[in-house]
Amino acid sequence: MVAKLRRGGLRFKVEGSSEPLIARAGLILPYEMSEALKLWKVIDRELPSPGSGRGYKPSQFVMPLLLTLHGGGKKLEDLRELRGEVSLRQLLGMKELPASCTIGDWLRRMGQDGRGLSGLGKVNQHLVAEVLKRDPSTGYTLDSDATVIEAEKEAAQWTYKKEKGYQPLLGFLFELGLVLGDEFRDGNVPAGAGAVEFLERCWRMMPQGKRIEYYRSDSACYQAKVINWCFEHKVLFSITADQDKAVREAIKTIKEEE
Repeated sequence: MVAKLRRGGLRFKVEGSSEPLIARAGLILPYEMSEALKLWKVIDRELPSPGSGRGYKPSQFVMPLLLTLHGGGKKLEDLRELRGEVSLRQLLGMKELPASCTIGDWLRRMGQDGRGLSGLGKVNQHLVAEVLKRDPSTGYTLDSDATVIEAEKEAAQWTYKKEKGYQPLLGFLFELGLVLGDEFRDGNVPAGAGAVEFLERCWRMMPQGKRIEYYRSDSACYQAKVINWCFEHKVLFSITADQDKAVREAIKTIKEEE
């Protein structure tokens, strides 16, 4: 049904319409962005190809997941919402959409030997380079933090939040809201483990002419190695420190005028 506004007041005339409606028209924007960045081609190039010529391409798995996440989806069953958007899929050229169970099987295969995660890392590297190339700024702020993903898998480990799951480490460019680096980890791996190695990886992700000028983290990275790394690379940093006795004594030595 459609409503038409008449002249002269808020009076509506309701008419029937056979025009298909789109509830999630905003998903066209991330789709168009992926087109401009050539993500489809990069995904198909970097991720393992199907075992047969009749199988789905990697992008046919990744793009529905990407759009579902942008649309607020949190689990594989939410792909049904995208499947029901017939008009939207026609606009996007997504005529065939794998079933959620098929996508689940594909995700498990991608995680078995690490090739899937490695391929996604290369896709993200392409995305970062393309976005930064279009941005006029040259200096950025890196925010790093670990995030807990609750999971019921048998292999999941207990996190510090006393729930089973995983605890990947993420690095964001604050100014662009862009994920610069990530490291998938078990839930029982401390957030501060391998902090310097992760910083180095994020540093290498920056294309020529762009650099990390500022670094922010919570107390997980309150480590001498991290602080020394920031000094060596001339990166201004803000790292939260637990106010233990040693820290409080150090604060007392700071003069008021400083």
